[in-house]
Amino acid sequence: MNARTLFTEPDDLMTAELAGTLHHIITLTTFVPFDIAAWIDSPISGYKQSRLADTFQYRVRLTGLTPGEARRMTDRLAALPDVMGVQVEHMISRL
Repeated sequence: MNARTLFTEPDDLMTAELAGTLHHIITLTTFVPFDIAAWIDSPISGYKQSRLADTFQYRVRLTGLTPGEARRMTDRLAALPDVMGVQVEHMISRL
């Protein structure tokens, strides 16, 4: 896994230039049931939970984070026990 920096990343500045709202969809896959809301320190604007054979998948939609903050959050989640994988999607919705 690539190391992330703690300072502002170049794409964090793009949020000021967007003609819309930046959202992040975080998908977490685990071996056991997981309370994802306890590990996310931003308001959740959407939530979906699925059971896939022997795994659990959680998708949460977050607003108000920079791309760097979203990536650092996924890095934190990926380091937790029983987590198989985490990914983040950056989305722009027009007003």
